[in-house]
Amino acid sequence: MTVWHNCLVDVVYYDERPALLRDEGYQIKIDDHEIVVSYQDEDGWVEYRGKNNGDGHFQLAAPERKGKASLHRFLPDGEILEGYWQEEGHQGMWRITLK
Repeated sequence: MTVWHNCLVDVVYYDERPALLRDEGYQIKIDDHEIVVSYQDEDGWVEYRGKNNGDGHFQLAAPERKGKASLHRFLPDGEILEGYWQEEGHQGMWRITLK
């Protein structure tokens, strides 16, 4: 499993929060079977998990936060993941830079 620590994430919100939040400290794990996106917020650790079917598209879920998300990796070894997220009534887009 490949692990990236302290990834940079740009989060766009479609609600009353700031339009763009730049956040560091996300951890991304990807192997042949799964993707895991982990981060910590004011309520503790959040973990989104999804299947890796090898085509660069990921559907993820975080049941403890009523979260669901999509991510797309445009190149097999690309450093950028982009997609959509919903969590506890909030929604937006996110771009993750692997580092």
